[in-house]
Amino acid sequence: MRKSYVELLERFKEACVLDEVNMFLYWDRDVTMPKKGGKQKAEQVALISKLEHERRIDPRVGVLLKTILTHDEFENLSDLEKRNVFLIQRQYHKIINVPAVFVGEFNKQGVIANEAWEKAKDQSDFSVFQLELEKMVVMNKKYANYLNPDKDPYDVLMDYSEPGMSQEKFEKLVIPLKEVIVSLIKECSQSNYQPKNTILKRKVTLTLQKKINLDILNVIGFDLERGRFDETVHPFTTGSYDDVRITTKYFEENFLSAIMSTMHEAGHGEYEHYAGKNGKYQPVGMWCSDGVHEGSARFYENIIGRSLAFWKYYYPKFKELTDDIFTNVSLEDFVAVINKTEPSAIRVDADELTYDLHIILRFELERDLINGRIEVKDLPSIWKEKMKTLLGYDVKNDAEGVLQDIHWSDGLMGYFPTYTLGNIYGAQIFSKLKEDIPDWEKEIEVGNLQKVLNWFRKNVHEEGNAQDSYDLVEKITGEKVSSKYLADYLSNKYTNLYKLN
Repeated sequence: MRKSYVELLERFKEACVLDEVNMFLYWDRDVTMPKKGGKQKAEQVALISKLEHERRIDPRVGVLLKTILTHDEFENLSDLEKRNVFLIQRQYHKIINVPAVFVGEFNKQGVIANEAWEKAKDQSDFSVFQLELEKMVVMNKKYANYLNPDKDPYDVLMDYSEPGMSQEKFEKLVIPLKEVIVSLIKECSQSNYQPKNTILKRKVTLTLQKKINLDILNVIGFDLERGRFDETVHPFTTGSYDDVRITTKYFEENFLSAIMSTMHEAGHGEYEHYAGKNGKYQPVGMWCSDGVHEGSARFYENIIGRSLAFWKYYYPKFKELTDDIFTNVSLEDFVAVINKTEPSAIRVDADELTYDLHIILRFELERDLINGRIEVKDLPSIWKEKMKTLLGYDVKNDAEGVLQDIHWSDGLMGYFPTYTLGNIYGAQIFSKLKEDIPDWEKEIEVGNLQKVLNWFRKNVHEEGNAQDSYDLVEKITGEKVSSKYLADYLSNKYTNLYKLN
């Protein structure tokens, strides 16, 4: 049995290494690839994806799993070793009926669709992207059918990103949260106190922004000897362990965008750096779920990055780096405006209060696309209608509307809900952090971020995939997952910020 277990892990490692190769192909596509290299890159991605999938569904894996699970000595395995076997078995049975050729073609189409998406976004013309997205939607439906033909296809795709998640489960969390958010937005808009929005429009050169964001990574403790920091069209993180690559995007007239996306991606990057404590290239030594991954990113970006405590520490340095641009801006005004709630077009730049409405919009669109209730050609108009209904925002063009996100071009459908799940997990975990470190704000105010971040690292990152997301949150907090912690966090924050009492 022990020989079988070792061989099983070796085969799993081979698949992981191929996955890393693929991740860096995608990184190259989005960061350094020549403009005309898309078709060639698509062939590379298709082949590596196919080879990786072949390793994951090799019949030998099934034989090894059966040998281990039926062996008299199975109970002698440690809990982590049993978890490894369970995770490999769960994945094997989930993907066994997905043809490797199809996986290659799916990923190839992702590169082709991404190239069309970039052109469409540059031209703010959805029609440039429509055909490739239609192909991507059809392929997602096929993928879901291969994974589980007996379930609602969108539930299948949600479960692929967040094991155990479904539309019903997600809506039970989100519906009460949405009520709180909508009510709070209305109260904030009617408050006599409104942050000074013009502060965010002050120009900060790209050179200065790069200095600031590199310095923030240093403050967080992101190890650039085990990582990279680059610029791209849409911020993302890729890689694992000792080669983790994060990206951001700069706008001269929106300095806050790069700061928040840098902290967001650093939260992803730190997870990848420290997830391997239980064993690199083992299932337990990888991240738990996409929702927990987004929970880490949103924790770094919002709970830390938008906090008064962080800016009490960092604002003097920020002023020093930006020369005289913010000389006459008080700390109170600065923190207020970076947390200002206001309906806006772009999800990645949305404030904490309106953000989850952006996710609900995408969840509803994906669900209806996959289940055939709406067509791709109608997305721009439906997007505009939903933005008006949910956020009261009038979308001006396709670039700030349906074309703003990279996810659909890459074939990621069922992923968007994990951002809200991440917010929910993060707020609940934060409630426990405050119990364990009651002076967390004072620690950050004096620049001791590591006390807080080390707690998060130990309780979330280093746990890897030792348990599923719901079990992880319950282990940390002692309670089942609930959106009430996020509702309370947002209520307290915006009540104080907008002086609603």
